[in-house]
Amino acid sequence: MEDLKILVVDDETGNLQKLRRTFVDRYPVLVAGSGREALELIRKNDGIAVIIADQRMPDMTGVELLRQTLEVLPDAIRIILTGYTDVDVLMEAINSCKVFRYVVKPWDPPDLLMTVERGVEAYRLALENAKFRKELIRRERLARELEIAREIQRYILPPCCPDLAGYEIAIEYHPAREVGGDLYDFDWDREAGLLQIAIGDVSGKSIPAALYGAVFSGQLRTLFAQSMSPAEILGRVNSSLIARYQVSNYIAVACMRIQPQRGACVLANSGMPFPYLVCRGEVTRLRVSGVPLGLLEGTFYDEFPFQLEKGDLLVLASDGATDAMNPSGKMYDEHRFIESIRRHASEGARQFTQSLYQAICEFTQSADVNDDITILALRRTA
Repeated sequence: MEDLKILVVDDETGNLQKLRRTFVDRYPVLVAGSGREALELIRKNDGIAVIIADQRMPDMTGVELLRQTLEVLPDAIRIILTGYTDVDVLMEAINSCKVFRYVVKPWDPPDLLMTVERGVEAYRLALENAKFRKELIRRERLARELEIAREIQRYILPPCCPDLAGYEIAIEYHPAREVGGDLYDFDWDREAGLLQIAIGDVSGKSIPAALYGAVFSGQLRTLFAQSMSPAEILGRVNSSLIARYQVSNYIAVACMRIQPQRGACVLANSGMPFPYLVCRGEVTRLRVSGVPLGLLEGTFYDEFPFQLEKGDLLVLASDGATDAMNPSGKMYDEHRFIESIRRHASEGARQFTQSLYQAICEFTQSADVNDDITILALRRTA
């Protein structure tokens, strides 16, 4: 704003010198002796806020000049100088050229300077309004994009947990922003007596993470239907993501297959935090690791078999649960999370996940949430 320039245009040298002296102590002044010279200066200079043009010039009139500047300088303040009071010219200038003032020669320099100062204020206001409009349009477009992303996420995330006899399943899901990068899915095949569960965390946040997660979820559901082992599913998705999507995102996923009738479970992991198993009041970690999907081609994943007995509780969570910070910058950490699991382990699955999330919220208080939080609980009751 400090580099705003004034362009003065007049075919009489004396008038140009007088105009320049009026403004030179306040603003950079560009001087043109004709309309064509003025247009050339406009092409070569940025920041022209005010154009003061004589009406009667040999190559083009002041009104013609100002009309040609409308497209390139839509917000500039335009002032016409003339030695004649021509009502028709005045109306044409006001109606077609967005003229701010019509000044009759000879002019009083202090009065003209005051007129220009008022015009500069109007110019600044117009620029601020234009920025505001652009920002408003940008936010409206972003809001629409976020709504589309939310719709995509609502479509890919299961609306409820499977209903299994002898088991309780619950999930607590809280995105850090309007849309999240965490994801989860279930596949319950009653005929085969097989439950498959996946919980994941896409790198990044908001719309890109949600869309990349949607790609993963579509592939996951296809592979769920092919009776593949958890390790095979992770390996197949990893190969597909690397081959088809050359992006910087990656996905950490824990994938598990359960035979509910027997309680037999198989777990494969590609970068998610180790799950927690609560058995007879003791909390242990199921330590199976692996490279996140979408990073290294040809990665193979290990499988971890284990047994769920009556009363056992399995907890899977994204790292947002342990990485949550309080206002002083201290992390909730794994120790606090395990203590919360132990404290609430006797609760039903739905209440259990809510209690764990509430404990995190009480710790973080008013601090900004920087990562999605997903907590999944599976309890065998019979």
